[in-house]
Formats: sequence, structure tokens, C-alpha cells
Amino acid sequence: MTSRPDRPADQIDQIDQIDQTEEINLLDYWQVIKKRRRVVFYILFISVASAAIISFLMLPIYQAKTTLMPVESSQGRFSAALGTLQNIPFVGGAVGGALGKTATDKLMSILNSRTVAENVIKSLNLTRIFFKEDWDEKNNGWAVRKPPTLQDTVRLLQKKIVKISDDRKGLISISVEYRDPKLASDIANEYTKALQTFLNTSAISLAKRNRIFLEKQIELTKNDLKGTEESLKDFQTRKKIAALDAQAEAAIKTLAELKAQVISREVQLGALREYTTREHPDVKRIEDELRELRRQLKRLEEGFKNPNAGESSIGAFLPLADAPTVGLEYGRLKRDALIQQKVFELLTQQYELAKIEEAKDDITFQIIDPAVTPEKRIKPMRTLNITLAGVVSLFLGVFVIFFQEYLDNQKSKPTK
Repeated sequence: MTSRPDRPADQIDQIDQIDQTEEINLLDYWQVIKKRRRVVFYILFISVASAAIISFLMLPIYQAKTTLMPVESSQGRFSAALGTLQNIPFVGGAVGGALGKTATDKLMSILNSRTVAENVIKSLNLTRIFFKEDWDEKNNGWAVRKPPTLQDTVRLLQKKIVKISDDRKGLISISVEYRDPKLASDIANEYTKALQTFLNTSAISLAKRNRIFLEKQIELTKNDLKGTEESLKDFQTRKKIAALDAQAEAAIKTLAELKAQVISREVQLGALREYTTREHPDVKRIEDELRELRRQLKRLEEGFKNPNAGESSIGAFLPLADAPTVGLEYGRLKRDALIQQKVFELLTQQYELAKIEEAKDDITFQIIDPAVTPEKRIKPMRTLNITLAGVVSLFLGVFVIFFQEYLDNQKSKPTK
């Protein structure tokens, strides 16, 4: 027998009473459970049996998954690295506002778009598959008055079947859950094909559009330059001309420089007007530059052709009207050739800059794990459902029998 520390006799009696009360209460609880154990057993049996039946009657759902890794340019990787600074207090807001979306964010937006979903639906004819109960195979048509639309299929696909997510480590997952395992894998793989098609056929950035526009202008300018050079060569060969006076050459070069700048600005303005509004700051800036260049060009040309001026208004330049007929013709051909050459040089420089800007915005991806036909279902999880039903019903049964015991005790109490 264990000895107790020296305490007053009344405290010892109180402790003994508490211990006896706890033993009596636990025994009473056990007696209640033992007396009404059949109720607990019935609730447990019915719940487990119902969960088992429902789980076995539910259609199995399979999951197919595709994993993608965005491939970014050096500029994109730098932006993604700076994006981690957004978690730093007092820094994240400024950094987040200065950075654009990363390649992962852009690919996520494209994959979640309605356009990609519609391409997948049309490619696999998913409307007839998802709404098979409304399709009449015999008549090869819909059996309902209001057949499902493409938008109905898009909503069903995006909300209940396909889930697109990223793990914040640079990987994008396309998960498809459907009762047909083969179709689930086909949908997941078709999403990657639709994404690649979109990236190949759609212009993602203004830099890409500008690069395409400049390619066409360079090709046209190259043909014009070739024509003017051939004309100048033929004229020099026919007239046996080697060079003109230095003043005439300087005037021609200055005129060609201005004309080339005017044409270059017109090309830039044409490219911007295709994809921006007239209120865009760059459009207004180029229009102002064009007005100033045309004004200078007009002054230069009028200085050559002003018959009232005793001397050329341009200064040291020799007026072309005073040159011999042969020299004038040569000057015009030389000027056209220099203009086209200068335009070609400026367009080539702009084209190289456009390619650099396009490379910064270039988006591509690599398939890490293509979807395969799943062999095991993901839903329903029968063992888990039955286990949860058993645990919940056990607690429910205990609660029910104690509630019944409480009601019986209340009825058995004598009324005053």
C-alpha cells in the first residue's frame, strides 16, 4: 500500500471521494454502452454497408497527368529570379509592379483560356462524348430540343474534368479526371498540342509583329535598292560619268539622309498604327519627328529650286538646277540609290533590334512527363470511405445511446 504525504484528514477524505466518483462514472458509462450495444452495432453496420454499396456502385474515375517545363530566355529567367524579391517587406510591391509575367504565368493563362479548350474539344469531338446520353446514334443527331453548345462543353471541361496548376518551381501540371482512362490521357496530351499550335500560330508580342512587318519592308527596300543601283550603273556606263562636283555630292548626301529618315519614320509609324491607337505616345512622337523632317526636307528642296535666290539658300551646297543636264540626271540617280541604301541600313538595324526584343518575349516549353493511360482509379477510394463511415458511425452510435439513456433517466425521475 502506498503511503500518502502528511495531509489533514479532511483533505484525504475529499481525494478518496473524488477517486471513487471517477471510478463510478467510468463504470456507469461502460454499463450504458454494454446495455445498448446493439444500437451501436446496428448504426455501425448500416453505415459501413451503405458506404461499401455506394462506393462499389460509383463509377471509377481515372486521372491522367502531363507535366510541362517552360523554357525561358535569359531575360525571362532574370525576371523570374527578381520575382522572388516580392516576398521581402517594403521591396516586393515595387518589384512586383516593375516586372511582367513570367513564362510560367503566360503559359498558365494560355492553358486556361477558352481558345485552347475549344481546340481540344473540336479535335477530340468531346461534345458528343460528354453528352452521350443526348446523342442519337441511329439518326446521327441530337435527341433533345436544346442540344449542348460548345460553351457548355468548355464549362464542363474546365470546371470538372481538367485542372491546370503549377508547383511554383517552374513546372506546370495538366491533370485530367474522367471515367474513361484512355480518353483522360488523350485530353491531357491534346492540351499540349493545342498549346504548341497556339504558340506557333498566334503572335504573342508586339516585338514579333514588328519583326514580321520589318522583314517585308526590308525585302521591298532591297528590290528598290537593286533597281536604283542598276539604273545608276547603266547611266554611268552610257554617259561615262565617274563623279560630280563636291558641292553637288554633299547636297545629294544631305538630301538622301533626310529622305531616308523620313521613310524610316514612316515605316515605324506604319508598324505602330497596325497594333496601337493614334493616341499612343510613340505614335505621337514619331508623327512630330516626321513633321520636322519633312519641313527640313522641304526647305532643302526649295533651296535648290528657288529661282529668285541669287545663291542657294542651303549655303555651300550647289543648286541642282544650275548643274548640267547630265549632272542633274546623275545626281537624281545617285540620290535615289543613296536613299534606298540608307533606308535599307536603318531597316536592318531596326530588324536586328526587333529580333532581340522578340527573343526576350519568346515562350516555349518542354514536355517532362507525357500523359499515359492510367491503370488504377483515383476515385472512389473505397477503403477510405468505408473506414471513415465506420469511425463516424461509431461516434454517432455512442452519442445516440447516451442521448437515449439521458431521455430514459429524465422519464424515470418522479415529478414534483
